[in-house]
Amino acid sequence: MAKSERPLTEAETRRAEAFKVKEEELYSKGYKRVDLTISILKANVVGVLLTLPFVAALAGLYIYRYGSLGFFDALDTEPVKYFIGIFIFIISYIPLAALHEGIHGLCWSFGAEHGFKDIEFGFIKQNLTPYCTCSSPLKKSIYIFGSLMPMTVIGIGLGILAILIGNPLILLIAFVQTMGGAGDILISVMLVCHKTSGKDSVLLDHPTECGLVVFEREKA
Repeated sequence: MAKSERPLTEAETRRAEAFKVKEEELYSKGYKRVDLTISILKANVVGVLLTLPFVAALAGLYIYRYGSLGFFDALDTEPVKYFIGIFIFIISYIPLAALHEGIHGLCWSFGAEHGFKDIEFGFIKQNLTPYCTCSSPLKKSIYIFGSLMPMTVIGIGLGILAILIGNPLILLIAFVQTMGGAGDILISVMLVCHKTSGKDSVLLDHPTECGLVVFEREKA
């Protein structure tokens, strides 16, 4: 979710209030707050740059095996098939976006206090952005695992499938889905770079923004 002045939904307001209660409790125990959040702009610029090596690797392997990406091969010989492919590519975005968020939720639920009950889904109309959030603390490894799995499964996974069967349409979808993990990979990199060794750390998803908050204190 992006940092902005947009009005919060009822669900976001409820989560923000619950987050505030947890924050005050952690402050009382000596924890300090570190925000690891990003804007939509940062995700779309820096995050996308981080996904390009994966896209380049998939493209390179496909070209190595088949000689070209083959995106326009059917345009002259089978135009109907080509435009059907374009239609499938466009409409695939909605169900795959839902699947993307579902994978986040499923993976995070493995480490959530109450399992899938702590997972919520929503949609920010102003940014046309679906999202998934977890209301309970998560371990660093689980947070990163849940963040990267959608890009891995429906981005890189579909790319590998496209290479195996020689399907340029699936490859194109894989490119988009890999780049769709821009924010996820950027947040994961930020979390990996944030040193938590030697500290008691509590990771909470930010209730209204894209990213998380780390509460930490020195171990006794």
